[in-house]
Amino acid sequence: MADISDGFYVMAFNSTSHSIQTEKKAGELFKIAVIPTPRELTNDCGLAIKFLENDLPGILQFYERLTVPADLYLLSNEKIAGRRKVKTIKPAGPLGSESAGK
Repeated sequence: MADISDGFYVMAFNSTSHSIQTEKKAGELFKIAVIPTPRELTNDCGLAIKFLENDLPGILQFYERLTVPADLYLLSNEKIAGRRKVKTIKPAGPLGSESAGK
């Protein structure tokens, strides 16, 4: 897995209600920020969760327990031609997602 010093982890959703549900749970375990979904990601929901700490094992464990579909990404801090590099960490959450296969 890529190191958090190369960027930051973002969880994206296909609905606002899923992002809000997950925000509450994630906020109990991690330092997070709710952000507009980065334009490099093509999810149906306009909100995403940015993880503000380097705990990939904990984030992955949290992800595996989700009851809503979500995608987990690592976005680079550096922009090239106005866009960040994206690495898919976990596509299509436990229930599947229309964004699978990106």
